[in-house]
Amino acid sequence: MSTLSLLASKSNAGRRGFVVCALLLFLAWAGMPAWASGYHVDSASGNDSRSGLSPAEAWRSLEKVNAKTFQPGDEIVLKRGGRWQGTLQPKGSVTPQKPIRLAAYGEGARPFIDGGAGPAVLIYNQDAWIIEGLEVTNSKDSKQDAMRVWAGPRQPHYRFIRIRDCVAHDAGGSGIHVGEGTYGNYDDVVIENCVSYNNQDSGIFIQGRDFAEVRGLAIRRSVAYGNGWDGIKIYSGRDGVIEYCTAYRNGWKQDARVGIWCWNSENIVIQFCEAYENVTPGVHDGGGFDIDWSCLNCVIQYCYSHDNDGAGYLFMGSGRGFTTRSAVRFNISQNDGRKNDYGGILCYGTLQDSDVYNNVFFFKGAEAGAAIHFRGDKEAGFPSNVRVFNNLAIAADGRAVLRVPAEAAAGNTSFNFNAYFSLSALNMVWGEKEFSDFEAFRKASEQESHGLLADPRLKAAGQGGLGRLPLDAYRLLPDSPCRQAGTEYTLDYGTLDYWGKALRALKKMNIGAEQ
Repeated sequence: MSTLSLLASKSNAGRRGFVVCALLLFLAWAGMPAWASGYHVDSASGNDSRSGLSPAEAWRSLEKVNAKTFQPGDEIVLKRGGRWQGTLQPKGSVTPQKPIRLAAYGEGARPFIDGGAGPAVLIYNQDAWIIEGLEVTNSKDSKQDAMRVWAGPRQPHYRFIRIRDCVAHDAGGSGIHVGEGTYGNYDDVVIENCVSYNNQDSGIFIQGRDFAEVRGLAIRRSVAYGNGWDGIKIYSGRDGVIEYCTAYRNGWKQDARVGIWCWNSENIVIQFCEAYENVTPGVHDGGGFDIDWSCLNCVIQYCYSHDNDGAGYLFMGSGRGFTTRSAVRFNISQNDGRKNDYGGILCYGTLQDSDVYNNVFFFKGAEAGAAIHFRGDKEAGFPSNVRVFNNLAIAADGRAVLRVPAEAAAGNTSFNFNAYFSLSALNMVWGEKEFSDFEAFRKASEQESHGLLADPRLKAAGQGGLGRLPLDAYRLLPDSPCRQAGTEYTLDYGTLDYWGKALRALKKMNIGAEQ
């Protein structure tokens, strides 16, 4: 019996069921990306007189691609192993439902584009592009980004950019840059599984225009190293995340740069990241992580910072750029603050109404720094109403475990339920006074009514290596005095510890990053 006969023999209910299933399958298929036309480009055997619609009909040059305006659902694919000189600037602006895709086909190395004096890939005033699997660079003296996506002012903003599995390196500007200092109007941006290295400026950079924040941002599972400026950063962004990223040995070209950070942003979470050996040629920054200048509701959590010139965690506002209602929690810093006046964490300037808790800071950096360090000045201001609790601060080589200037001490900042330990003589600075006796410090400062001075009994403090995990060196031994010595747990403190343990069943918290 034929299939049609079988279907005809079914009951009405069966036929209705078949129709419903077929409709659901159709809708599921219709919701998937469907590439309307695929245009192939082959630098070795392509020919611009061909149609481009199959590998055998591939185009050859970037100029041929740049001359065409692509339509919703179109796909531009460059042959793997191919190499091109110049800027790829394809035209077309579509909807997120049917984006245009720029990617690779075949086998072998990523398609390689050298932009020379300009960007290798440029998207300008265009909605809905997916860029995947490319390798891009340009001249080191070009002052141009290798991959640049930017837009002039528009309301609503331009939107939907996806950059995946790309490598950007040795550029005269940043490696991957979405946004621009004057405009930068792109919402709904995701950069993931990318590597950006040895660029003159930053590695990976999403940027909104000042005070006109771009929204819906994510940088995931990406690596930035050896860049002259920053590793990975978001400027003037809102509702975004940087996660599972690594940034190292950045900052060699310019002062005041950081491994991974956000600036003038709202609702940004930096989590599950590692930043190390970032540097500064001057006296500012060169640290691992940063919540910086006029941020609101931003969080750094579950991160590992180590061996940076600057602070492991810079937490700051400056002048009228108040940073408020933000948190640094469940992180680890080891051997940060190697230069200048930094520490495991530095709370600086007009930082207000924010929290630092359940971190571990192992400090043996510059003598002027401290494991937990507060700073400011007349122009930048000083932190106020900052709550510091459940942290573990360890200092080696006679360094300070805590350093708080008088202006910050007078700013309603509170310290409690923290544990301190020095591998040599205790050094705590409160206002103008130094203390080598913990009880004298408590009496003079009226802080740490539940604080501890004790060996925290960690597995191997100071011996953490590369890698955010397993990092067992900072787990508590069974007999640690930090166990259940912290505050009572509330949901406001988050749902995980550094190693991913769920916190909901807790009543009393441990001091430190492990619960």
